[in-house]
Amino acid sequence: MRDFIALFAELDATSRTSVKLDALKRYFDRAPADDGAWAVYMLTGRRMKRLVGARKLRAWVTEACGLPEWLVEETYQHVGDLAETISLLMDPAPEPAPSDTSLTAWVEGGVLALRGEEEAEQKARVMAQWRRLPREACFLYNKLLTGSLRVGVSRGLVERALAELSGLPRALIARRLMGEFEPGASFFTHLLSEERREERDGQPYPFFLASPLKDEPRTLGPLSDWQAEWKWDGIRAQLI
Repeated sequence: MRDFIALFAELDATSRTSVKLDALKRYFDRAPADDGAWAVYMLTGRRMKRLVGARKLRAWVTEACGLPEWLVEETYQHVGDLAETISLLMDPAPEPAPSDTSLTAWVEGGVLALRGEEEAEQKARVMAQWRRLPREACFLYNKLLTGSLRVGVSRGLVERALAELSGLPRALIARRLMGEFEPGASFFTHLLSEERREERDGQPYPFFLASPLKDEPRTLGPLSDWQAEWKWDGIRAQLI
């Protein structure tokens, strides 16, 4: 988990594409396969379903930090982000729990395990995490709880990092990332594998997006060499 927290901080601290690309490649190069799969899941914009509502979290943090409700609300209005507000209101423990737990164990055991729990059990688990996690880890934990984790990288940059790391064509990486997938070691291993095998059932193909023509049409050669179609506005879909 410590490596993913460091990656998140590095991506958030720069706008330079080259720096972000290097950070992604370093992370994926040393990440265990199951952690790599969860990182790909989150970095490509996929979100887990919100497990705990914002109203409950605000009530729980008010109780946990011991501040008046009005002060918690004022703080939230000033900060503008609930996950950050909670991480700032909760004083880190004198000896915070180390962040060397794997990303997979952290997500599956600390976040997804809340699914189906009674509210009292959810509250106890969440408040225990708030009290034991370092501030940076607490912030990410809250982002996962609220389903609002956004990272400053594009899907294309993640594809490029994985392609350069594996030596595979970026188009193949993009193809393998299309559709829904279950994060796990086997998925990540296949994602970077040179083996060309059947893809997942019902997996779509990446869409070829339209782009403007920079040169004069005559530079493309004879019209008979081309097929043209209208670029319709709307939602793209595939029938598989």
